[in-house]
Amino acid sequence: MPERPAPLVLVTTPPHGQPFGSHAAIAADGQRLLAADLSRRLGRLGAAVAPLPHATPTDDEPFHWGRWFSAAARSALGDGAGRVDAIGYAGGSALALLSDEALDAILAPVAGEVVANNRFSADAFVVAGDLDAALAALEGCETDNAAPRHLNEAGFAWRDLGSTAWARFDVDTTLDLALLRLATRVPATRPVDGSIRGFLEMARLPGRGDALEVPHLARIGEVMRDRGAELVIAGRVPATTWQELETETACRIRCLVEERGMRSARGASQPPRSILAALMSRSSPSELVAELERLGDAVILDTRVLMASVAGSADASAWPPEEERFASDFGDHARVATPWLRELTEAAVSASVPFLFGGHALVSDGLRLIVAAAWQGH
Repeated sequence: MPERPAPLVLVTTPPHGQPFGSHAAIAADGQRLLAADLSRRLGRLGAAVAPLPHATPTDDEPFHWGRWFSAAARSALGDGAGRVDAIGYAGGSALALLSDEALDAILAPVAGEVVANNRFSADAFVVAGDLDAALAALEGCETDNAAPRHLNEAGFAWRDLGSTAWARFDVDTTLDLALLRLATRVPATRPVDGSIRGFLEMARLPGRGDALEVPHLARIGEVMRDRGAELVIAGRVPATTWQELETETACRIRCLVEERGMRSARGASQPPRSILAALMSRSSPSELVAELERLGDAVILDTRVLMASVAGSADASAWPPEEERFASDFGDHARVATPWLRELTEAAVSASVPFLFGGHALVSDGLRLIVAAAWQGH
């Protein structure tokens, strides 16, 4: 039997040009290192890898992931289109903690199948078989997160690796980099490349000069180890993470799961909605913090669900600016200009219990890292 051609995987690279010393610049520098490392790992496993430069949207033509990816994929296939029968996509800062065995599984779909790190909110996938049909289906896909669903609706079977250890961890923010730095101290995780480890140790937060540390890590760890305490969590918490929290923490868990698959939801006719955002709109951001403070001894909050609900859109371009989101995660309210987010951040900093803000990485695999660290005294 002839050997199957290597899959072709397009790996994103972040743009340059972020203001020096900003959260965005730190995140982009880390993402570039992660993209290079992921490309090397894919190559070692037998994939052909092509860079996928970040697109720059314009006022006349806003960014559309499917059109961008399909055009780049057809260009990358070029003269080899007849020989390649599997093509994939990976966010350059995804899969940093995923084992090589699981990464190899993503590269091995059978004909007519798509394998994704998370079928409901994909950061990486490979599809095999009729690539013309696959790219035609992906051309109408607004976000990478929804790609497996679009392919499934076009007739491709899907295989989900979302329950695989660390499959959901994706670095989008400076807090995610802090979580990755924490992972270097957790023995159960895959060792990261030395250049990435060095960057994580040397990077400093804008304006403060502090190292990349997860805020309130020690206090949250104390809550997780305390049988008499209660931890409040809200956001896009996966079932596998919730199950681990139930078995691996000593404290009680109060969990509100909202808007899982938010970025891959069907159309703008169903904008994101959040119970917590509704409460905030009926009172104030400070009152929301006060109510959460009354519910437990520590709070971990996926603030992107609030942002999406307030904006009425899962598109991050409609949310508070990237720099403000990242600063809010570290409690740096002085760098937040959006009134409601500034009030929320300032109230959380002043609360009597620790508040930790972040995005999907925090409330998925990030929570698993924090639990592991809690029992190891980090």
